[in-house]
Amino acid sequence: MNAVEKIKAAAAGLDPDEQFELFRWWTESDAFRQRQLAALKRDIAIGIEQLDSGRYQTYSEANVMQLAEDVGKAGRNRLKKSGT
Repeated sequence: MNAVEKIKAAAAGLDPDEQFELFRWWTESDAFRQRQLAALKRDIAIGIEQLDSGRYQTYSEANVMQLAEDVGKAGRNRLKKSGT
């Protein structure tokens, strides 16, 4: 059993209030914030590169609802595949 599996197993044994407190502690930690900030910076850099190279699509009122439906459908499919 690797470290992540051990942590998951230990957290599963906590009551819901303790699980919430553990989650809150982790999300407020400097390590978590640094990882989130690094990921955000990578995503922004990718977006800027895509804009600069002309890889983007514009949306109007006519097709923005279709975009929302497509995003929702893709999200639901990902959840089904992950077993959540």
